[in-house]
Amino acid sequence: MYISNHGIPLSLFQTAQNASLNWFRSPLAQKEPANTNNSLKNKGVVGYRPRQTQHINPWESVDVRESFSWRYDPVYDPLHSSSKLEEIPAHVKKYVDHDSDGFPWSVTPKEFSQPVIQLYQSILNLGRWLVRLFALALGLGEHDLDEKFTWPDVGIAVNYYPPIIPPQQQHQEAEGEKQKPKVSIGSHTDFQLFTLLYQDNVGGLQVLNAEGQWLNARPVEGTLVVNFGDYMQRITNGKWMSTVHRVVNHSGRERLSMAFFWGFGLHESCGVLESVLEEGEERKYGEIGCWEWVQRRIEMMRGVKRGLEESAA
Repeated sequence: MYISNHGIPLSLFQTAQNASLNWFRSPLAQKEPANTNNSLKNKGVVGYRPRQTQHINPWESVDVRESFSWRYDPVYDPLHSSSKLEEIPAHVKKYVDHDSDGFPWSVTPKEFSQPVIQLYQSILNLGRWLVRLFALALGLGEHDLDEKFTWPDVGIAVNYYPPIIPPQQQHQEAEGEKQKPKVSIGSHTDFQLFTLLYQDNVGGLQVLNAEGQWLNARPVEGTLVVNFGDYMQRITNGKWMSTVHRVVNHSGRERLSMAFFWGFGLHESCGVLESVLEEGEERKYGEIGCWEWVQRRIEMMRGVKRGLEESAA
């Protein structure tokens, strides 16, 4: 779905978008210090990933994109302050990321980091309001889910998509060879409760409907796209399904999007809500720790890739 009238000025998105485009267009040598492999604490998790180094769906091509990702740090959360870091409960702190060296922002120019962080902070406020709306829609009290988002797992991915070759030209280049469908980012669902997505006016986002058809989620200025994730499917007992989506940029132009992934705190658990169950309805999903679920999803993706590599060997 799309949401509008969300209270975040369009100018804030546009400033962050322009700053991100300028950074991605810069030479690789200027972006390399923020490479995700350079993080001592979150190696391979936060920071910059160069073009064609990600492969989210092994049945499709390597992703034709560059990305910059970051995970929740309470220092940047308007709900908290740096003076309260030591007050975070021990069972929460082990899952909360605070990098004293400030990576990756410490190795990116302020012209890029400042507008993106400012937008992220606005999204934190918006997301907490949306959680209350979802709680009401699911038969809960307005604030019943608030506690799960005191120290939330809210990540950001800024994705830069250069144009890819249209299917007709791909076929000509292949000369009859069997090729995987070429994608900007492969088909997948998000791990968490919901994702707020800002996309520019280029287009390319596609969502899979219940009939197995890919629908174009065209850009609508001033709106955010909302994708439900795996947590939402689990807590609603499958009534609100996790959205399968991908990006295919055949526009001939560069495209930029910013995805904000909203999840319960990683120290929390995720299970079917009593309020969504009809009389006699059985639970389809068991209770699971949020950290465990994220690790399981990552391992599932790795397992599929290993299986494909072994079968091809």
